[in-house]
Amino acid sequence: MRTVLWLVVGGTLLVCGCSESKCPVPITYDDATLKKIEKAREKLPHDSVLLQVLSDYENERDDLRFCK
Repeated sequence: MRTVLWLVVGGTLLVCGCSESKCPVPITYDDATLKKIEKAREKLPHDSVLLQVLSDYENERDDLRFCK
């Protein structure tokens, strides 16, 4: 019984691991928009929580680029 269970679990993991990627595609911004974002970011106070949020968002976008 346990052997069958382990075979089912192992098979499921193998099939799921080999399935097609479901990574979301990051949004692409044009140069004009990126410049506006940078100008707005520079106007934020240095202790603004939004700077940390934007940094986290940038890191997540970088991770998406490597997702397969």
